[in-house]
Amino acid sequence: MASRRLDVKTLLLLGAMYALLGGNVALYMVHRQNPIFHVLVAALAIHFAFTVWHEAAHGNVSGRSAVNDVVGVLGMLPYMTPYFIQRWVHLEHHRRLNEPLDPNYIYTDGTLLTLPFRYTRALGYAKKLLREDPRTPRQRLSDHATTLGILGVYAAAVVTGHGLDVLVLWFVPVVIAKLVMDFYINYLPHRGLPPDRFRGTRIVDVAWFTPLVLQHNYHAVHHLWPTLPWHRYREIYGKKLDYLRRHEVPVEHRVFGSWQESARLERSDARAR
Repeated sequence: MASRRLDVKTLLLLGAMYALLGGNVALYMVHRQNPIFHVLVAALAIHFAFTVWHEAAHGNVSGRSAVNDVVGVLGMLPYMTPYFIQRWVHLEHHRRLNEPLDPNYIYTDGTLLTLPFRYTRALGYAKKLLREDPRTPRQRLSDHATTLGILGVYAAAVVTGHGLDVLVLWFVPVVIAKLVMDFYINYLPHRGLPPDRFRGTRIVDVAWFTPLVLQHNYHAVHHLWPTLPWHRYREIYGKKLDYLRRHEVPVEHRVFGSWQESARLERSDARAR
């Protein structure tokens, strides 16, 4: 099912992301709208970032690793995050799915409302990774350059009096996009599920939800076939439905479903103990 030809749809998504970001900045400078409008446009653009860098992390953009690396760095940049360390963290999530050492476990071991307050634990995990750095010297150099570049943008904005502009056009949209992404990628598919290849990731088969999250509501399809491009998840779900049912892959037909029930059960168990 996998294809290592150049994935044009992912490249178009990358182009659309930067076109929206650039157009939003241009409009802000030339004919400024309500700040909320600019925040939402930028958040929409950055919403595309996960799909772009995620495809690159799995080598799905091209059969050439250099192309995947370039697309991954460009795709991750709007997230204000170094690409190569995040790629390693993501692949660890696949390797340790729903185990206590799964780096995404910090997103699923509490209620949805407390999600932002658990981000500080990710920093502790990052410090541990840095002591056991899996990156090559070239990858470390790229990540350091990304970090310095982002810090440079903020420093320049403060010095030139454009700090508020950067908050509107970049920082606040990143916060919004990350919260949304953490819900539909980290929380919704894995909340309350066991560390199992088949039963550890749920599918949320809801038609209106599919285009909003770029088919990532079929996240179990990705975990089973990680070299499958994002725009084929729904297609493969339909073709492999019998296989998924035989292996007890959780399938929901509502967005707000079993993960809420799991949260209530966990609270009941905690009170019982």
